[in-house]
Amino acid sequence: MECATKKFITCGMYAFNAPLQQAWQSLFSRFIEQLDDAQQVEAGLRFDFAEAALRDPQLLLGHTCGYPLMTSMQDALTPFCVPVFDAPGCDGIQYCSLFVVAIDSDLRSLADCRGRIAAFNDPASNSGMNVLRHAVSQLDPGEAFFSALLESGGHLKSMQAVAEGRADVAAIDCVSYLLYLDYFPELKARLRSIGNSASSAGLPLVMPTQAFSQARADDLVEKLNLALQRVSAEHRKCLHLRHFAPVTLDDYASILQLQAFAVEKGYARLK
Repeated sequence: MECATKKFITCGMYAFNAPLQQAWQSLFSRFIEQLDDAQQVEAGLRFDFAEAALRDPQLLLGHTCGYPLMTSMQDALTPFCVPVFDAPGCDGIQYCSLFVVAIDSDLRSLADCRGRIAAFNDPASNSGMNVLRHAVSQLDPGEAFFSALLESGGHLKSMQAVAEGRADVAAIDCVSYLLYLDYFPELKARLRSIGNSASSAGLPLVMPTQAFSQARADDLVEKLNLALQRVSAEHRKCLHLRHFAPVTLDDYASILQLQAFAVEKGYARLK
């Protein structure tokens, strides 16, 4: 049994099934091998993105959404890099969400969705809630834009709700969308995009702020990119991962700007 005082890495944001978890494990195993204190780090990757895990004193590195980072965890965590994916909708460190509807829907734009049902994954999600709220706030939403909201609990569940007619539209993280279509090809024939959200910096890798230094951050990014070069082509293809790019907290300021815009428009809550 591994020592309970060992540091750990958690990476659950894009790891919803066994093949993806194996690919991430392969990458981080090669990363850990390069650390001077590798024996003090748990060999097994954790797949947890709850705030409790990210605030655990033994956290070495974690992966989180930029919205909770900026709204509730700035006191504890510092972003230092972001995985750059080859998914449509990604541009360097930036990513966006796709506004997804059923393939046979009469909806052609987000404006057409007034009075319809929207699915969203979580109130604390940038890609599922914050960017959708921002986009709707530009359409003079009034008292309420949607007739009803469905809080699904996850992007896949939102996609399924739209495909099955239980919701009319959802905002889906473009990386999640690509990964889910890899494993649920039947959804590809049942969904289509009617537009993209505003872009913001992608889901960051973070470390405890008390452990942060720029030199350490630079070293970790270098080691992550070297680890990625050493994983198999199969795992690289599975992850759709190009490289890791450095980021700072300032890169995530736009997430709060999207929120502030909606608030200023009188649309502080998705409705």
